[in-house]
Amino acid sequence: MPSLSSFLLPVGDGHQLYVEIWGKPAGEPVLVLHGGPGSGCSPRFRELYDPMRHYVVFFDQRGAGRSLPAGEIRANTTADLIADIERLRRHLGIARWRVTGGSWGATLALAYAAAYREATSGVVVRSVFMPGAGNLAWFFQGLAAVRPDGWRVFSAALPEAGGGDLLAALQARLNGTDVAEAREAALAWRRYELAIAEPSAPDVLLTAAELDRLVLKYRVQAHYLVAGCFVDEAAFLDACASLSNLPVTLIHGRLDQVCPPANAERIHARIKGSRLVWIDGCGHEAFHPAMVAAWQDALNTAPT
Repeated sequence: MPSLSSFLLPVGDGHQLYVEIWGKPAGEPVLVLHGGPGSGCSPRFRELYDPMRHYVVFFDQRGAGRSLPAGEIRANTTADLIADIERLRRHLGIARWRVTGGSWGATLALAYAAAYREATSGVVVRSVFMPGAGNLAWFFQGLAAVRPDGWRVFSAALPEAGGGDLLAALQARLNGTDVAEAREAALAWRRYELAIAEPSAPDVLLTAAELDRLVLKYRVQAHYLVAGCFVDEAAFLDACASLSNLPVTLIHGRLDQVCPPANAERIHARIKGSRLVWIDGCGHEAFHPAMVAAWQDALNTAPT
């Protein structure tokens, strides 16, 4: 069995990152960046990596998952996360690693690689999220025309928004003192995401403790989204261009409605020599069989 170890890494500002190390110590170092923001690493992520080939580093970003304090949004920006990643690399004594992630984790992977290219042997990402007002407007408003049933249920759960700024209404509830309203907002957001990304997923009844964890997750996510993820869209694309000729693989489902495929095309066009792999019949699902196959194929091809 591959070894598994975990620890908390203090990174300043009162934050401690939960870190897991899994796989072969002599294997290729691979960093895993979860989505969200705020989601944390799922144990299921291990299905995507080969413990006999890779030395895999998982960690929960500031305020996310098992990192402490849970749900903390102070001193929590993209620049902080990039600095945390580099601090973690140095702490582990890793010279260079392959950086991987999905959705928001893909965005963070590209941003980190651009900031620390010399520490990055390659990048493998899926379903990349593009920061910017247009992409947020698409998710919270534009999808009303594409998935009207799911959007109407979502909007109805936030009547104070009047069908307008749903994100602001969500953030107000998630940061408020009314526990019931915060739980309702988190649950509405979760159901909307599932309706768009995984419409076949069952609506599982959550316990009070699970709802409270969901509130913390979406509190962090709202904090990032309201701020445009602390990343300017044009600056992000310029940063991506600096990755030209680094081994970069972008994997994207053709049916992705959470992170539109056009964004992957824009990033691919900016990174000279990058590879864009399309997954037919797949949306935003990380564990769609074809997505998993493409992901593992990319990871099992050594960066050159």
